[in-house]
Amino acid sequence: MTTTAPPRFSLRIPDSWFEFDIWRATRTGDLSRLVDRRLEELPDLRPHRAVILRGLRQLAREAEQAGAVYCAAVADDADSGGRIFASLMVFSTAGMPEPALNTVEAIAAQIPALPRSPGFPDWREVRVIELAAGRAVRVRSVTTQPGDGSGSLAVVSMQTLIPIPQSEHVLNVVLTSPQPWLADGLLDLFDAISATLAWEDGPPVR
Repeated sequence: MTTTAPPRFSLRIPDSWFEFDIWRATRTGDLSRLVDRRLEELPDLRPHRAVILRGLRQLAREAEQAGAVYCAAVADDADSGGRIFASLMVFSTAGMPEPALNTVEAIAAQIPALPRSPGFPDWREVRVIELAAGRAVRVRSVTTQPGDGSGSLAVVSMQTLIPIPQSEHVLNVVLTSPQPWLADGLLDLFDAISATLAWEDGPPVR
């Protein structure tokens, strides 16, 4: 499945993922109809309709509050049994006032790395990569974040930050999952999705 929203970039995501218009998902019945259509294709998920719909609605609200320009999510079968839960958000953010701080190397230098350490679950890797869409900053991590109530939640994530051509903005493709025990496989999946980033004809992303 190929998606282009808004103009200027496209990403290819697996057919099993749910993708939706953030604005309409929080204001209309589109999300419910989308889930019903997808469950016709994926009947094994029908018993989980209420949970899926509730999760997607929450994700849509979070995406809108965070200023995302695109959102998608999946609850898919894992090879080892159980299900994979992951989400994708894309952000377009203004660059720094000083142009020299908007290069790929400068962006990477502004993100602190966190080495892996025995007995400590959090880590963060930062490096510069080459994509078909251009040079980008790749951030892979497992971090502990505040959860609901008094608990905490470990999240595996991948960010791909790339300057938008002919623009002072930076595109940030963010993939996350609350399943750090599947980190290696999830990061391979996130890498495959992020690698499909392509620029399209149209006005700059805002």
